[in-house]
Amino acid sequence: MDISKGSRLIENIKSALLVVLFLLTILLLYLFWGDTPLRGLMGEEQPRYAAIDPIEIFQPDRIEISFGGGDYTVAGTHHFAAIMEGFSAFSEGGNLLVEEITQERYELEVLMRPSIKAVFEYYLPFSALRELYGIDRIHGADAIDAVSELVYVADFDHLLFVYDRNSDKHFRIVGRSNNDFEPVRQIIQDAQRNHVPYHTLENFMGGTIHNRTLIPVSFESNLYDIPFSREDFSRHPDRVTDIVRSFFSDHFDFVRQIADENGTVIYMYGFGRIVVVAHNNGILEFRRELDDRSAAPLTYLEAFERANSFIAMHGGFSAIGGGMPLTPYIREVVVDPDGNRGFRFVFGIQIAGSRVYDQGGHPMVVDVIGDRVTYFQRQLIHVNSNDIRQADQGYRQVFLPVINMIAANTEPIQAALPETQEADAEELSFEAILEKVTRLDVGYVKRDGHEDTLSAAWIVTIDGLEFYFGLDDGALLGHGLQ
Repeated sequence: MDISKGSRLIENIKSALLVVLFLLTILLLYLFWGDTPLRGLMGEEQPRYAAIDPIEIFQPDRIEISFGGGDYTVAGTHHFAAIMEGFSAFSEGGNLLVEEITQERYELEVLMRPSIKAVFEYYLPFSALRELYGIDRIHGADAIDAVSELVYVADFDHLLFVYDRNSDKHFRIVGRSNNDFEPVRQIIQDAQRNHVPYHTLENFMGGTIHNRTLIPVSFESNLYDIPFSREDFSRHPDRVTDIVRSFFSDHFDFVRQIADENGTVIYMYGFGRIVVVAHNNGILEFRRELDDRSAAPLTYLEAFERANSFIAMHGGFSAIGGGMPLTPYIREVVVDPDGNRGFRFVFGIQIAGSRVYDQGGHPMVVDVIGDRVTYFQRQLIHVNSNDIRQADQGYRQVFLPVINMIAANTEPIQAALPETQEADAEELSFEAILEKVTRLDVGYVKRDGHEDTLSAAWIVTIDGLEFYFGLDDGALLGHGLQ
């Protein structure tokens, strides 16, 4: 009898051990194929940077305010918070209704009245915007894929307008009339008292073209060329090793390292299943081989959270070696990159509130395919705050208008544009080029061949290409992909 009990006890212990070993195997496979370092779970200190607040990152690229009658200005994106607070209150009770309207009606109701417009150049699903800000259920909202423009018109307290660039459809959101947007109306009124005047390109050209891209009538800026340096991995080998090690969990001792004569180092694990490359030009790349494991793709915001956590775990937006804080923003979101189900998040950076445009690529790119990160790339820079202060000579009137920049550089622009379209260069007249202008910005440009200076510049987006012009003389500095 005692022998039988002892045997059963031994068998139970064996069964328990088998279960524990099975669970440990599953956990180790998850940690290897997932994005969670084992060190973090085992209690060993793991450097981790602050993740980005989604509310802060999913902001409009610009805020346009119309005063009616063809007078405009461009305002700070911080006003978007007031728009969304009004939208949230407007949606309470779930009594809103989406109606599709024609482009003509959209222009009639929006363009000729005082209004405030949030413009998104990147892909942002309307459902994700509603989720971020807690917007109540809206009947018919599924008809709107992405929000490219969100507009409040001062004369219509019971309406909001949405434009979806992907489908080229216009909508209005209908609700009850109330005072939910009173703070937004106040923003429009305050802006009218003190603003930088803008007009459309159409007005500047006397109606000979049809382009409502906003152009300032005059402009002052305190941006000047400033020095910078790229991340130099050779000068901070310990810091680079820490970042590289974080990609491999506790497998770093089994990682194969290959260094070429130029200083680029390749790290490989598992016959190339995971590869990290520290390039000698300051670019760090991570690749994870896709396998047959079919995971359901994450939603837009879930995929962003996965990318967000991955960035924080592997160096954040802090450049190796220090420098001014780099503030990220969304440049582009690609759906199903390279035919794989998921999202590619492309980040830009701002320095002291001004965007940096990189002719040679992007500061940060993250691919989330299925439910995990399969590609990650960073190329950050150092800028010293003292250098910005020393370069700042105060505000001055800068070169305008964009029409003169394009007129003086028509031939090189013609030569560049066929890279993104089928038309022959000689078929692109000056007016045809102006029709393709979609945006005008002021910022810094990191140019190829200029490895130590960020150039203060006008950035003019023409048919998907960004052209850089000197801020003071309008000289063409080069171009790059948007």
